[in-house]
Amino acid sequence: MTDRELLPIGTVVRVKDGSQSLMITTLFPVTEKDGQKGYFDFGAVPLPLGVVGQDLAFFNKEDIDEVLFLGYVDVSFQQLTANYEELTSKIKYPKFTVDHYKH
Repeated sequence: MTDRELLPIGTVVRVKDGSQSLMITTLFPVTEKDGQKGYFDFGAVPLPLGVVGQDLAFFNKEDIDEVLFLGYVDVSFQQLTANYEELTSKIKYPKFTVDHYKH
């Protein structure tokens, strides 16, 4: 993966044990599993089709095997990156893992 804590919207990745390229569309998405809300680092859509239905692929930075394309970086994203620790400390939901979410 990369040493980055955060990847910008539009980044294309492959996750471990995944065969499809995914484009990141959401940072810190909140979802629900068995009545409990939690969040992931990223939400993404499959390429080349993009949004199909309402499903997103959820994963965390440690699940990324390869960054294929780095998305849009501007001043706003740089500020978000600079405040990463503060932002994540304020999320009131637990952080889900892919393994926990699948079972």
